[in-house]
This record gives sequence, structure tokens and C-alpha cells, in this order.
Amino acid sequence: MITDTDMRQRLNLVRTSSLFVLQEYGNQEEANVVSMTVVPKASGMYWIGGSTIVRSGREIESVFRVDTNSSGTPASIFWWIDGTWYKHEDADALIALGLSKDEVFPFDWRFAIRLEEDIFHPPKSS
Repeated sequence: MITDTDMRQRLNLVRTSSLFVLQEYGNQEEANVVSMTVVPKASGMYWIGGSTIVRSGREIESVFRVDTNSSGTPASIFWWIDGTWYKHEDADALIALGLSKDEVFPFDWRFAIRLEEDIFHPPKSS
């Protein structure tokens, strides 16, 4: 469970809007609120809202810390479960979900704002 107040505020800010992201600058503690429709490739680290779809089909509100310099790789994933934030890899997240590891992993995700380059979700060819 995430207990750090500043982190929870950041996560809540990103979770509540699909119109902007946080773009990191300097170190991980510093970020600008940026409105965009597409996150440009190779432009650094972003905090983006969205959802995680676990293996059982359940969808979880999420915030992703995404590295666009690594083709859209999630560096961190945070889940909003019953009004509480969890890191996706924390054992207490599975307990809060009431699901087994096999019901959760592997999972997929959707970003609220599209990435210009997303190695995990390439554009569908016609």
C-alpha cells in the first residue's frame, strides 16, 4: 500500500484526468503537468492514467510511470483498489483485489493518452 502523502497526491492527480500527463524533469520528484493528445516517443518519463486488465478480465484503474525512451515501457504501475493505492508488484495488492497471482498475471493495460511509440501495443495494420 502506498502511504507517502506526496505520492498519493500525484497518483490522484493523474488518475482523475485523461487530458494531461505529468512529464518528469530533473529527478523523479519533479514533474510538469502537460496537456497532450499523444505522448511523443523518446521524450523521457511520463506519469499517465489508464487501466490494467488482469488475466481474469477485471479492469483496475491505474497510473503508469512510462519510459518513452524505451519504446513505452512501464517503469512502475500503480493500482487504485477500493480507494487505496498499491504498487502492482506488492503482495498486499493481490490481497486487496481478492485474486490469486494466476488470476492477475499476465495482464495488459490501456493508457488514457496514446503513446506515439508503444512496443507492447503496436498500431494494427489494415
